Amino acid sequence: MRSQSIDKSSASNRIIKIAIAAIALGLVMMLIAVSTSLGLQYEIKNKIIVFSGQLNIAPFENNNSKVSTRPIYRSELNEAEWNSTDDIDHIQATASKAALVKSKTDFEGLVVKGVGSDYRWHNLDSYLVEGAYPNTQDNLNNEILLSQTIAQRLHVGIGDRVTAYFQNSSSTGTPNTRYFKIVGIYETGFPDFDSSYLFADIRHIQRINKWNSDAIGGFEVFLNEGIDLEDKNVQIYNQLPPHIDSVTVNNLFPSLFEWVSLFDFNLAIILILMLLVGTLNMATALLVLILERSKMIGLLKAMGAKNKLIQQVFLWNALYIILKGIFIGNIIGLALIFGQQKFNWIHLDPTTYYVSEVPILLSFSNFILLNAGVVLVCTTLLYVPSFVVTKIDPSKVMRVQ
Repeated sequence: MRSQSIDKSSASNRIIKIAIAAIALGLVMMLIAVSTSLGLQYEIKNKIIVFSGQLNIAPFENNNSKVSTRPIYRSELNEAEWNSTDDIDHIQATASKAALVKSKTDFEGLVVKGVGSDYRWHNLDSYLVEGAYPNTQDNLNNEILLSQTIAQRLHVGIGDRVTAYFQNSSSTGTPNTRYFKIVGIYETGFPDFDSSYLFADIRHIQRINKWNSDAIGGFEVFLNEGIDLEDKNVQIYNQLPPHIDSVTVNNLFPSLFEWVSLFDFNLAIILILMLLVGTLNMATALLVLILERSKMIGLLKAMGAKNKLIQQVFLWNALYIILKGIFIGNIIGLALIFGQQKFNWIHLDPTTYYVSEVPILLSFSNFILLNAGVVLVCTTLLYVPSFVVTKIDPSKVMRVQ
């Protein structure tokens, strides 16, 4: 009898250890999935917003293309009406024009994005690879910022000069020519931006298009945190002249945002699978504990204990096992997350994921909600196997064998 009880005990111990390992492994996977999914979404959205703003105000014709086909005038926008609250953090004017950019050996068709003195260059600090930003504060100059992708295609670097040919405003005759000097090189990992844009002074675009200083291609609008994007967009749109449109960044790049939204679906699948694995293992461990202690349950029932009380005893025991697994899982998961955040040892293909390292984003509230959710779901679902207690008959399990 003694050896039999030892075998039972060792069997239950192994099953409990497996259950703890399953809970810990499941939580590690969930922590990694949540932090990387949120990190990827944040990084990709942030890159898009940095280069285009959260709202784009421009004539209807301009919003459907990368170039400014028609100007708008600051004086006609009644900016004071829609920029009178604290919702807007910053507004910057831009104007874009297609150009053929030529170096000594190669040429590329690009979009020259003109920016002015109100442009926030520091938003690009994390993407600046080499050099500095063009000086758009003082007198008009020929300094430009282009991507590393374009620089490699043109075989140019900092200090080199390129020639840009712009279509004449009359669509006839010789093209307008500008000679630019490269002062900075950036790289975002976004092919849509890196292979298309170079930055120059907006006054070049205004002169080529024969616009005055009040004419621009459009505004890029950045909102403060916590402001509802769609609501603010409707508010601004209703206060603009009828020929000017306000478009959210989601509508400017719909395919990218639809792709990013798929992360939420994938994350939900991972969380559900990990919860199922952990719960099934815990259910198995709970059933083993109940069946192993069937004589104890029968004795308690014979002494007058209610089924609900006995169930609670085993559920509290299961909760202890779950918390132990969660504690181990948190230590391992947070170690991996902070390790990736600090050392960036896991890399990604930027042509596919638009980032070169796996980004991490995990707020304290998300961490608490994830842990609380695991405890709540597991303990709630364990009520089902705990009903085995009600099926145990004291007269049968307490017989002397």
